[in-house]
Amino acid sequence: MARLKQAKEEAEKEVAEFRAHMEAEFQKKLAASSGDSGANVKRLEQETASKILQLKEQSSSISRDVGNMLLRHVTTVKN
Repeated sequence: MARLKQAKEEAEKEVAEFRAHMEAEFQKKLAASSGDSGANVKRLEQETASKILQLKEQSSSISRDVGNMLLRHVTTVKN
């Protein structure tokens, strides 16, 4: 009976160690994957900022032409 208790305690100890090891591995993988998502967020923010800058440059280059076209259409008299 004493040997059975000892075996049960050893098995519980091994299970606890295995569970702790698996939890540590899980936490390590979780930390690694969340770091990747942070990098992805930073990359997407940079891409968005560069795209916004590009669109602003394009709009500023054609805004004068659009203004002139509107002015021409507004001031043109048709019979």
